[in-house]
Amino acid sequence: MENRDTSAAKAQTQGLIARLAGRFGVEPNRLLKCLTTQVFKQADGRQPSNEELMVLLLVCENFGLSPFNREIYAFRGKNGDIVPVVSLDGWAKIVRSQKDFNGVSFRFSETTVKVAGCNQELPEFVECAMRLKGVDEPIVIQEFMVECFNDKSPVWRKWPRRMLRTRAFIQCARLAFSLTGLYDEGEDFAEDLSGMVVTGSVPPQAQQPAIAQTNVPKLALEREKLDEMLGKLMVFAQNQPNGWERAAKWVEAKLTGEDKLYAQEKLRVERATLEASEVLPPVEEVNAEVVSEEADHAFA
Repeated sequence: MENRDTSAAKAQTQGLIARLAGRFGVEPNRLLKCLTTQVFKQADGRQPSNEELMVLLLVCENFGLSPFNREIYAFRGKNGDIVPVVSLDGWAKIVRSQKDFNGVSFRFSETTVKVAGCNQELPEFVECAMRLKGVDEPIVIQEFMVECFNDKSPVWRKWPRRMLRTRAFIQCARLAFSLTGLYDEGEDFAEDLSGMVVTGSVPPQAQQPAIAQTNVPKLALEREKLDEMLGKLMVFAQNQPNGWERAAKWVEAKLTGEDKLYAQEKLRVERATLEASEVLPPVEEVNAEVVSEEADHAFA
């Protein structure tokens, strides 16, 4: 029998699902199933509890984030609870939505340092300046490489400057707009996230430490292939006559079950976002037959 707190969390989660479903134009039960069995499902197969899902959806609602656009992830913290982690795309969206936001700039130091785990000279710090409307002086913070560099993260080792700039952007945003209650890659589970905020396109199932990769279930590999194929399919849809309709027909014919639902939502959200902004990405030649052949091979 459910206790009162669990029942209240379930009721609030259902309300959040209903509002999110209205925002995306889908049926609430289908959206709930997609979120719990695909989008927020963990590598070990665990699905978020009502309480964890409520927290994830509250962050989505409060900050206008979309889990389908890789703006927010569900990540299991070191205490075992699933927590919301906002990607760089999500942070950028939050900042741009602030009515007082008036631009941002970065400056790397001319002085350099050496850090363990990296064999190159790196900037000592990066400075982020965020300007607000009606305020003469910008909000300025500095993040230092020796304090932030994570030698256990392959992404930090490969792109240390980019990661430091990302770190500075997030911390400056927190200070400028009093943003609280949001996790990022610099929290206690930084080494496990391994730069999730930079990659943006890698599903959370693939963000486990390398030592655990052999235990990732088959679903994670299929999901990664599906995301790659959907990326090509969306480029095709944007640049071909009746591209979105043809892409939708391909999904209907080639995919089944939760994969189909997930793909349909991805296509719908991407199309709505592009139409709303009236900004299209650079044209890239994609052959429909090649996409179909690759997809057939990937999901065979």
